Amino acid sequence: MYRPGDVDINGVTIISQRGSAELKNSFVSGSIYESIFTPGIYAELRVLDTNDILGNMRLLGDETVTLNIGVLGRKNMNFVFSLYELAELENVGSQSGKMYTLRCVSEEAMHAKTNTITKSYTDLLCSEMINDIHKNYLKSTKPLIIEPTQSPQRIIIPTKKPYEAIELVRRRSVSVENPSSVYTYFENHDNNRQTFNFVTIEKLFKGNIIKNFQLSNAINTTIYARGDDNILAFSIPQQFNAVNRISYGGPRRVAFFNFATWQYESVVIDTNDKQHVLGGSASLYTPSFRNRYFNEENPPISRIPVDIIEKPLTSIPENTPNFESFIASISQNAIKIKVIGDIILMAGKIINCTLPNKNAFTTNKNEDKLISGNFLISRIHHRIAEPMNKPRYTCCIEAIKGNYEQ
Repeated sequence: MYRPGDVDINGVTIISQRGSAELKNSFVSGSIYESIFTPGIYAELRVLDTNDILGNMRLLGDETVTLNIGVLGRKNMNFVFSLYELAELENVGSQSGKMYTLRCVSEEAMHAKTNTITKSYTDLLCSEMINDIHKNYLKSTKPLIIEPTQSPQRIIIPTKKPYEAIELVRRRSVSVENPSSVYTYFENHDNNRQTFNFVTIEKLFKGNIIKNFQLSNAINTTIYARGDDNILAFSIPQQFNAVNRISYGGPRRVAFFNFATWQYESVVIDTNDKQHVLGGSASLYTPSFRNRYFNEENPPISRIPVDIIEKPLTSIPENTPNFESFIASISQNAIKIKVIGDIILMAGKIINCTLPNKNAFTTNKNEDKLISGNFLISRIHHRIAEPMNKPRYTCCIEAIKGNYEQ
């Protein structure tokens, strides 16, 4: 009797020092949000309470909420959240029950509100600083996947919240492995467990494909024709932005000036998106584009004063052109798709999307080589609708890649 989009709600439990309550049979609908651009997971759970759990447990905001869901052929996924808000309460059924929304976030987000960092890090790698903040200030027991950084630094955290401190360190991080060094700190549910990541977006692009999707072209097809690998809907908010490529790509001049010796040095760094992993094999920086818009003799310049206080070398000035070029590249090609829900889909993973060319003729449709290919999931919304809706479990995905396939 299984249909794509079916989901098992194995448990919705509220736990506090005043007791616990199982809401599995009261669960109506829910949404779970993940993003590589935010440091935690957010959830909204809609509940129909006919046993006055709200009154009996006296929900106050210090509770833990666990959600266990599963789909056929996958291992069950268990989420653990902190309850931070109870909202949208209304009476239903001649006031014999209550409908309300439990708004939940990762536990670390609550600790980020209560802790403050005033600390000086001396001659430590940025990756070591992130690990310290993650464990000691966010009080996280979840695993943290770290991509190594180079160049030990001295960074003073002047009374900042943990997320602000992470942002400060993140911006100064230079990767050992990937020249782009566009780091991100985020949470997903890798290996059926909530996991934090401090890695570059370029490293994420090197991951394996977890699922292949295709858009069916057949007439009178249904969403059940191909199981759960069919794209229900898609849109392309942006296919390219030439201004960004002109502003941040191509050759960049980095100039160094020593105020003590009055020595001036400059070097031209010619960025090349082919040295980065961007999800596609064909560069958007075609020879005609480079010849038309890039000026190698007089490129944009970044002036860097030489530090004469004998601080550790950070490698940040030399890395800035590659950083900016990578940001410009990944902002080119984006896609939004709606698919049948699957718990293996998560932020930071690679999917493959095959989209056909659209034209007015009824001939066989070929794959669109510009917008098809491998994409990185940047944001995802796991939506579990009311039981009467089919498919009940769907995923709305925002995904990016920097290059085309041809």
